[in-house]
Formats: sequence, C-alpha cells, structure tokens
Amino acid sequence: MAPSFQFVTVHPEFMESYFRFGVFRAAQKKDLAHFKAIDLRDYAVDKHGSVDDHPYGGGDGMVLRPEPLRDAVAAFPSDRVIALTPTGTLWSQKEAIKFAGEPRSLTFVCGRFGGMDQRFIDQYVTDEYSLGDYILSGGELAALSMVDSILRLIPGVLGNLDSAKLDSFSEMLGGMLEYPLYTRPQIFESLEVPAVLLSGNHEKIAKWRLDQSLARTRLKRPDLLKD
Repeated sequence: MAPSFQFVTVHPEFMESYFRFGVFRAAQKKDLAHFKAIDLRDYAVDKHGSVDDHPYGGGDGMVLRPEPLRDAVAAFPSDRVIALTPTGTLWSQKEAIKFAGEPRSLTFVCGRFGGMDQRFIDQYVTDEYSLGDYILSGGELAALSMVDSILRLIPGVLGNLDSAKLDSFSEMLGGMLEYPLYTRPQIFESLEVPAVLLSGNHEKIAKWRLDQSLARTRLKRPDLLKD
C-alpha cells in the first residue's frame, strides 16, 4: 500500500500547489504516494474561523489552540503525527531513509503564529522534528522539505534510483558530501573538465570521485567524517 502524507495547515492552497510539481507529482502519478492538505480552519472553534488565541502569561504573538489541532488529526487518523518545532530532533538523511523504508501514513502538523499549545503536542504528537537552528514563519516549508527527501528514496519515484543513492549524505557515499559534477561544455571560461572524467576508465573515475568526496567533506564538513 502506498504511503500517505497529510498536512494540517492554515494554508491548504499553498500545500496543494506543491503537489503538482517534481517528486510530489511523480509519486502521485505513479500511485507511489498520496497527499492531502487538511484545512485547520475547518475545525475552528467558532463561526469566524478562529484557530488561535493569545498566550497565557502574556507575550507577543498568537498560539494555535489545541482543540482545532486535535480535531483535525482525529478526522484523518494516521500512524504517526509529526510536529515541526524548534525543540524537535534535527532532520537528516538517516531519518529520511528510515521513513522511506517503512511505508505508512504520516500527518505533519504545520505550526503558525507563535507556535502551538503544548498540551496538543503532549497528547497527540508522536514525533517532533526541526530542520535546523532557525525560525520559519510556519511549518509548511519544513514539512514539504522533509517529505521531498522521503519521496526521493521511494523506489520508482525518481527516474533513476541511483540518483538518490549517490546524493550527499547517502549510505553509498558513507554519509559524505557528493563529489563535484561536470557537464558540457568541456571548457567553460578557460576551466576544463577534469581529464579523468573523459578517460572512459570507470575504475579510475570511481576512485577519483571517492577521493573528491573525501577531500570535499574533510574541507567543508569534517563533522561528517567518522573518527
């Protein structure tokens, strides 16, 4: 059964626009994944569409109320409910591989305003994730980024699965950065493509790429190298 990805959001049209492009479109067209944007305002607490309120204790901004969030995720049950929060586990390629290998239904709760009521997180969220140490205006872009990284790893979504297997941080590269890439023209502004890539010697090319991955990782991301 194809995995399903649901997004609780106050901007369903924004999410749906993404479903028409790239890996989202490819996955849907091949029936390898399904997507749904759940409009949080459909579960508002009043006729005015209210889903947020002022924070207890004072402070700037508004907080998403727990009742609409609860009702939205309850209306579309899933295996896991994921919240995008600054306190969440840092998303990584390893996490993407884990989720891609376990077909399931996932609901992503996209926060807005000042955040979401902690009681909803405590009661209904199974996983919290963060893309990094910075703040976005909402969780929509973060959720789409996470799902994009998962979809790339589902067999059949990409035209060539090796495209994902040889990405930066992939297992085949030992978690290192990808080697430099070159295409036509052979000479660009006096810079030539490395001769080894034109040699046709696949063994030498493979060694060059591995050496380049190691050198690039050591220079730019030494934290990725194992001791």
